[in-house]
Amino acid sequence: MKAELIVNLTAGGGKPNHHLATVLEYLKKKGLNYKVCTTSHQGEAVELAQKAADNGVELIVSVGGDGTVNEIVNGIMKSKNSPALGIIPLGWANDFIKSTNIPSEIIEACKILIKGKTKKIDVGLINNQIYFANICGIGFDAEVAHLANQLKNRHPNWNTLSAYIYVFATIKKLLSPFGYHEVKIKIDGQETRSKILFIAVGNGKIYGGRFKITPEAILDDGLLEVCVVEKMGRFKYLMSIPKVFKGTHRSIKGINFYRAKEIIIESSEPILAQVSGEVIEGQKKFIITLLPKRLKLIVP
Repeated sequence: MKAELIVNLTAGGGKPNHHLATVLEYLKKKGLNYKVCTTSHQGEAVELAQKAADNGVELIVSVGGDGTVNEIVNGIMKSKNSPALGIIPLGWANDFIKSTNIPSEIIEACKILIKGKTKKIDVGLINNQIYFANICGIGFDAEVAHLANQLKNRHPNWNTLSAYIYVFATIKKLLSPFGYHEVKIKIDGQETRSKILFIAVGNGKIYGGRFKITPEAILDDGLLEVCVVEKMGRFKYLMSIPKVFKGTHRSIKGINFYRAKEIIIESSEPILAQVSGEVIEGQKKFIITLLPKRLKLIVP
C-alpha cells in the first residue's frame, strides 16, 4: 500500500515532535511504504492531501490534531480519487476519534494502520465549499474556538490542560458579555425562527475536548444531528456544562435536537462558524448538507 503521512509539527503544542520518530520506526519495521510531508502553515494539509490523492496514494495519514484531520478530509474530498484516511492522534483534544474506535495510544493507532481495515463514513458540506467529518458549530462556539486558539498560541506549553483549554475558553466567554443571533432555520424543509446562542451540526458526537454536544450522532447513518441552543440566562448556560459533558443536555429547556440531511441557517447579520477549532469567516447564510458514506476511514 502506498501511503503518505501529513505531519503538523505544531499540533498539540508540539506533540508530534516527541512522537514522530517512534511512529516512523514502527511503520517502517512493519513494512509500510510511506512518504512523510510536514505542514508549515494553516491550510497546507488540504493542498498536500489533494495532491497525494490525485497522485494515487491509497492511504493518507493525519499526524496531528483535529484541525489536521479536517484539512486532510477536505483535500481528499476535493480529489478525483478516494484514498483512505488514517489517524495518529497528536493534537490538543483529538475529538474526532472519540466517535470511532480509533485508539488514542500512539502505537495502538499505528497498529490499525497496518491492518488497513476501512469503514465508509458520511461527510458534511458547508456552503458547497468546506467539508467536515466531525462537527460544525455556528455562533458562540466559534467565538470560543477563536479564544481557545489564542490561548494555545500564547501558551503552547499548556499540554497538561489538553482538551480542557476549550472548557476554560467556554467558561471565560460565558462570564464575559456575549450576544445572540436572530435566525431562520430550515431543517429538511421545515422552517422555524429562533434567537440562538449557537447551533451545532454533528456527524460525530464530541467537540471542544469534552463537550458531547450531539451525543446521538453516528458517522455512517446518513443523518446529521442538530443541536440548537436558544437564548437563556447566563447562569443556566454555566449550569448546563456538566450535562453537556455527559451528553444529557436533551432535558434542558431551550436546547432542541433534530436529525436531518440538510440544514439552512439564515441571519440578517454575519455569524462566525468553526470546524475542528478552525474559525470560518462570518456568513449570513449557511447551507449544510450530508454526503453519505463518502470517506474511507481506517478503523480497528
